[in-house]
Parts: sequence; structure tokens; C-alpha cells
Amino acid sequence: MNPKVRLIIEETFPKIIKRHIQTRSTIESTQKSLDSYRRMGYSAVKSLPPEEREFNEKALDTAYTASVQQLNEFHAREKSHPGTVTEAEKETV
Repeated sequence: MNPKVRLIIEETFPKIIKRHIQTRSTIESTQKSLDSYRRMGYSAVKSLPPEEREFNEKALDTAYTASVQQLNEFHAREKSHPGTVTEAEKETV
């Protein structure tokens, strides 16, 4: 995997989600950040051979989707249990 793509997937996406949970920034701004880094990842691999590029793009898409799902699940839990902190949230903070 491309090193830049790996960094985005393993460090940047999780940090964006963690920051969102801690600061309660808007969902839209968090999604824009995730999308921006996904586009950066696409740019980083655009000159790779087709197979490698496709592998990296799929990895980015999978991690992006998982991050958006984590964001949505956090807000679903928050709406169903306002004012309580779940064990999963404690681990991310």
C-alpha cells in the first residue's frame, strides 16, 4: 500500500473522527475533512500502475465508508442516549 494512503487510513481518518467526538464539530465539516483526505489519497496514487492504483483507491473508499459509518453511529447513539457516554466513546477520548 502506498505510504501516504496508509497514513490517511491508519492515522488521519481516526484522528478526524476522534476530534469530531471530542469537539462536537458539525457532521458536514467532518465529512468534508474525510472527503478532502480521501481525494488527497487518490492524488497520491494517480500515477501508479492500474492494479496498484485500484487497490489503494478501494482501501481509501473502504476506510472512508467505515469512518462515515462510525460518525453516523456515534450520532445515533448520542440521540438515543443524550448525556451518557458509552464505553466505546470513553475509549476514543
